Amino acid sequence: MKPFARFTTPVWLGGLAIAGAGVLLARLVAPALAGPWQPVVKVAGELVAFGGLLVIAGGLSWRRRGDSTQ
Repeated sequence: MKPFARFTTPVWLGGLAIAGAGVLLARLVAPALAGPWQPVVKVAGELVAFGGLLVIAGGLSWRRRGDSTQ
């Protein structure tokens, strides 16, 4: 088995995409904004990134329990 094949499941790819979008939002978009929207966008990006990590953790939990509902 290839060493990184387990990271190409839909849960990993989806979680990484969501987390990456959150990081981009918090680290690239928010600093470019000015005014009252900057902290709002930064917090939203951090929450989206955390949500992506939760998707990955949930997928690992399903896999560990043996559910086939992924």
